[in-house]
Amino acid sequence: MTNMAHSSVPVLQTRQLAVCAGERVLLQALDWQVRAGEFWCVLGRNGVGKSSLLHVLAGLQAAHAGEVLLQGRALSSFSPSQLALQRGLLLQHQQDAFSLPVLDAVMAGRFAHGDGWGGPDKDSGLALSALGQVGLSGLAGQDLLRLSGGERQRVALATLLVQAPALCLLDEPTSHQDIAAQLQVMQLLQEWAQEGRAVVASCHDINLARRFASHILLLDGSTAHGGTAEAILQPAALEAAYGCRFFPVASPDGVVFVASQGEQEKRKV
Repeated sequence: MTNMAHSSVPVLQTRQLAVCAGERVLLQALDWQVRAGEFWCVLGRNGVGKSSLLHVLAGLQAAHAGEVLLQGRALSSFSPSQLALQRGLLLQHQQDAFSLPVLDAVMAGRFAHGDGWGGPDKDSGLALSALGQVGLSGLAGQDLLRLSGGERQRVALATLLVQAPALCLLDEPTSHQDIAAQLQVMQLLQEWAQEGRAVVASCHDINLARRFASHILLLDGSTAHGGTAEAILQPAALEAAYGCRFFPVASPDGVVFVASQGEQEKRKV
């Protein structure tokens, strides 16, 4: 796998990593590195293991085999508070048990920095700035439980922003967003990487990944193919991973991929 940055120690590294769901092997023997300044999109069919991989990388799920290194150290060697300073995870679905102002929910991202819940005024400023970056400045005082699904996901994105970890893991951050918001979210993640973070996000939109990500990890049923977006996003590789045909089409923003279900695939449905 090729990487754009060349710092001596990757932010994230896996060695012979295997991920399982029960008895089913989702991924095996993954050797992979993610460096500061890189934005990786994880692509693949439903159920191929994108979310499970992110959960293993975050330390929420045990690997079946192999190891995960964060800043050159075994993930298991970090205490929970140390881990919270180094990596953050945006889950695919947000679960809220009680009412809370949006601003307070975002400020919770500073808890790992020792400021407590609702720390000094500077944290309020960071939270307000983060809400502005995700387009929710006007909702700082709104009840968290009254938000739409897309708005709630962007609040979680703002919370991750104020947490400010070196490694940002995101499980389908665009899944609840309208088209304009999808572009805004992906551009924000691209900017995070350009500022020096390592960003890994699962995604279902191949063309969004092509437009914004620097690197792609394409999951193909227990194996993975990783490298620059240009190298990995080729019709043959996509067809093998998704089981349908892909045609590259020129657009003002570069090549886009159009999927086509061939006669053989149609008969399987």
